[in-house]
Amino acid sequence: MEIDAPMASADFAIRAQGLSKCYALFDHPADRLKQMLMRGRRQYYREFWALRETSFELAKGQVMGLVGRNGAGKSTLLQLVCGTLASSGGSLEVRGRVSALLELGAGFNPEFTGRENVYLSATILGLSKAEIDRRYDGIVEFSGIGDHIGQPVKTYSSGMFMRLAFSVATSVDPDILIIDEALSVGDGEFARKSFDRIRSMKEAGKTILFCSHSLYQVEAFCDQVLWLDQGRNMLMGDPQEVVQKYSSFLLGVSSSAELAPTVVKASAETHERTADGKPRATGYAYFTQVEVSLDGQSGNKLKGRPGENTLSILMRFESDPSLPEPHVGVTLDYGSLLAVTCVISRSENIAIKRDARGRGEVMLEFPKLALRKGEYFVGAYLGCENALHIYDSVQAAATLTVEDSLPEPGLVNLPHRWHTQAGHGGPRLAEGHTSSDDWKAVRLFDGQPFWVDREDSLGIGAYGLFETEETALCQALVRPGDRILDVGANMGYYTVLFAKLAGVSGRVDAVEPDPRNLALLKANAADFFKAVQIHSLALGESHGTAKLFHSKDNVGMHRLYESVCCDGRFVEVEVCRGDDLALAPLDFVKIDIEGYEPIALRGLRETLALSPQVKILCEFSPLAMMEAGEKPWEFLHWMENQGFAAVSHDGINWVLVNTVELSQQVDGLTKLDIAKLAATLSTSDNAAVMKAAHAAAVACGYTRPVVENLLWAKAEALRALVEDGIIRNSRLA
Repeated sequence: MEIDAPMASADFAIRAQGLSKCYALFDHPADRLKQMLMRGRRQYYREFWALRETSFELAKGQVMGLVGRNGAGKSTLLQLVCGTLASSGGSLEVRGRVSALLELGAGFNPEFTGRENVYLSATILGLSKAEIDRRYDGIVEFSGIGDHIGQPVKTYSSGMFMRLAFSVATSVDPDILIIDEALSVGDGEFARKSFDRIRSMKEAGKTILFCSHSLYQVEAFCDQVLWLDQGRNMLMGDPQEVVQKYSSFLLGVSSSAELAPTVVKASAETHERTADGKPRATGYAYFTQVEVSLDGQSGNKLKGRPGENTLSILMRFESDPSLPEPHVGVTLDYGSLLAVTCVISRSENIAIKRDARGRGEVMLEFPKLALRKGEYFVGAYLGCENALHIYDSVQAAATLTVEDSLPEPGLVNLPHRWHTQAGHGGPRLAEGHTSSDDWKAVRLFDGQPFWVDREDSLGIGAYGLFETEETALCQALVRPGDRILDVGANMGYYTVLFAKLAGVSGRVDAVEPDPRNLALLKANAADFFKAVQIHSLALGESHGTAKLFHSKDNVGMHRLYESVCCDGRFVEVEVCRGDDLALAPLDFVKIDIEGYEPIALRGLRETLALSPQVKILCEFSPLAMMEAGEKPWEFLHWMENQGFAAVSHDGINWVLVNTVELSQQVDGLTKLDIAKLAATLSTSDNAAVMKAAHAAAVACGYTRPVVENLLWAKAEALRALVEDGIIRNSRLA
């Protein structure tokens, strides 16, 4: 092998063709002497091919990952590239200066001082004395050795030794960097510094060959991956493809012994501390508590049943306040080789809040855990702002055993829908329906069939539209790829509209507790199953059940409280806190639940806080809110405290609401005895109820419509709406 000087015209940094390495294995020491004496006329050894006919090409400036089981030939290949081994066959071209992070400190003389070892090691790596002189101060400063640089390295702690070796190896400005099993070394501040240096070398266009058993880091850090097994190429290509196939291979060859968890205790005791027992002054981040619970019962051995339990992981940590905000991740593993799922806060744009001392707390919940029978391990990870460098981990915080009486195989219960066809041209039935006689089709939007109840209670059939101004507003606001929540989805009018607007790259979560509406919703959303997730429940401030009362004369407009508009019939429905659906960040919320909006939105408090661009199209009916036991004036103040301002339709345009005027009018409703009014209207039909409600509101000085839709948005989103011309005649403070 030959290591040439860098060539500006080279299109590759490393190229191997049929590269092989064979070792001679002797059963007895005397066989070595016999082999020498026979001079090849007889063979007294067995051949072991550590690497056989391996070929690849690594372009300049790329990062190539190297994966494989122990003994696959990875270290042999790295040593061939470094030039510390000679090949047995094939060819290898390496263009550029090579620096390797293999065995850090190999070659250091323990009797020499740190300074002497810097010059010795850097000289071996190819630097002249003049080059070392120029870089010496930077090497020492980066290592953090300080005054100890003049002491023999045999007096160093293992951490000091590794820091100095790493600093030398990465300060020679290599063209090619070889990394074996580590993206960083040491603890705390230096671990982060070392990771940042390697990442900066990648960003500077250095060629990197990275070998690791951490498949997450391989997939996140590398441009391509080479998989070796028993010295041979198995696959080379895109990291995601190779890692997935390698993971499947590992699962196939794993034994029960390999599936035992490795428990790492989350404790500050395991982290580097000063002499007085305090954490390092800078650069530290570690878990102080990882607690796993099932339905509120914590422990390290938990038992549950498919779809019946809520799995919660509480993670508390301490960190250097000067560090960027860290991220957390949680894994659910089946054994030690198969990751069932991995949830990372950075991927979902979740901000991790800390106090002034760098302490933070995060709770992650998996409601109605969909795991099937088996034993699973829960792991927690604390990582940097890029979620690549891992500060701390608890790889088996708890063992979860799921018991399932059903014989079907599989690890998870995936969300799914059944679609059957009743005759030709009929609706796709769901929820146990065997007949669609109480449904009829109308034409919607671009002529698409849309299923409604026999009475067409929404009035869609007459115009092919519902709530004209609101529909036009939604069409102007929703973009492809948006995440949308439709609360009170009814038959699915807005759900279908949102699915069309957001496209396959978006997501629509539709919430509807009424069984009859739910069947129509599922039929109408069937063509959008990739984009629409339907939740057959109601949203509130806590988990439980509630009575859903039937409307007197409109099958779609039910209420979660006993209203004058209802006839006394009800069904029991499930209630869920919206934050537990883990929908953040959202771009748009449509909510119309007959006066119950304040309660549902309070249950979405955390989701809204994590959705800075969210717009909320909310039905505002102060009398309905009062009948539901809410105070509409408090609702207005609550929305303002969350940072939202209101926009309404004035008959021509969507304009910013005068909040002071609206609050004054709503405050006037305190004079209204809503219970007395409801009692006098208990036998009236809903048309008469609406007329009387309007008259009562006007008598209290409330001149706005008793039922209207308000668009709520925060300042930045409002400015964008004005710039886009969606809001007109508005003046923003």
